[in-house]
Amino acid sequence: MSVVAVTVAACGTSAPDPVDPLPRGRYVLLANAQTSDVRVLDASTWAGQGEPIEVGPIPSDVVVSPTGDRAYVVSPTASVVTVVDIATRRTVGDPIRVGTYPTGVVVSPDGGRLYVAGGETDDVRAYDTTTRRMVGKPMKIGDAPGGLAISADGRWIFATSQYQNDVRVIDTEVLAVVGNPIVVGKAPARAAVSPDGRRVYIANANSDDVSVVDTETRRVVGEPIPVGSYPTGIVSSADGRRVFVASQNSNDVRVIDTTTLRVIGTPIATGAAPAQMTASPDGLLYVANVYSDDVTVIDTRTLRATGSGAVGRTPRGIAVVAT
Repeated sequence: MSVVAVTVAACGTSAPDPVDPLPRGRYVLLANAQTSDVRVLDASTWAGQGEPIEVGPIPSDVVVSPTGDRAYVVSPTASVVTVVDIATRRTVGDPIRVGTYPTGVVVSPDGGRLYVAGGETDDVRAYDTTTRRMVGKPMKIGDAPGGLAISADGRWIFATSQYQNDVRVIDTEVLAVVGNPIVVGKAPARAAVSPDGRRVYIANANSDDVSVVDTETRRVVGEPIPVGSYPTGIVSSADGRRVFVASQNSNDVRVIDTTTLRVIGTPIATGAAPAQMTASPDGLLYVANVYSDDVTVIDTRTLRATGSGAVGRTPRGIAVVAT
């Protein structure tokens, strides 16, 4: 990635100090609620890359654009999304004003749109990532939409309605909710779409289980799959054979075999209160642990875990990027 030089404005204000672009490698972006910042960490050494990046207050989620040049950081209490240039580790422009108390965010596969769930406006809004303006109208989603998951082709978004215990489907071509709500478990928190787009997996925080939805019939498949206590993080493996579920109150990750729809092996211990997860293309899973201020790294092939040591302050959002 290249860094564009910044010129001094005519008014006499000085330009920011130049920074070196990130060397080639893999980096973890960690959104820290307590310090209201994002830290860029070397995924191998856990060394910080530059100073923490100040974002909106109490950030909860961070996602990276498909090209790996931008990060979008959600701050629920301020109802904004901060845009970060990853190469320079600086914010870009003013934060994007979104719906009240945003709780979930995804980027389209082409990077052109950002979708944000408004937890208190009960909607999902689409934004053009170039103009930063809302596209179309807010799409109403039940009561307290939380998790968003987007299909690999960008056509469908699955949004959880936490207080109505269901999932709504958004057609991104027409920017509208389609079909009927799909009833799942209690307080569905997060969702993950399988790589082939045929299933969506829903982590139900208050019923301690995972619902499986067939995306063609839009019906639940089989019985809920019991996992740990208060599951909120969920990720599908790149080959679609496994689903990983982080349970905050159990301090572990459970592994679901997507053929049998059963948990396999023993729970994988994490730090305290694992909240959100992200996966890298080479099969590593990164888990943000809210109360132990660290990251657990799980090799999804061997199901073995290692820890990062303390790297943040109340980390909630996590993303991985390769440069």
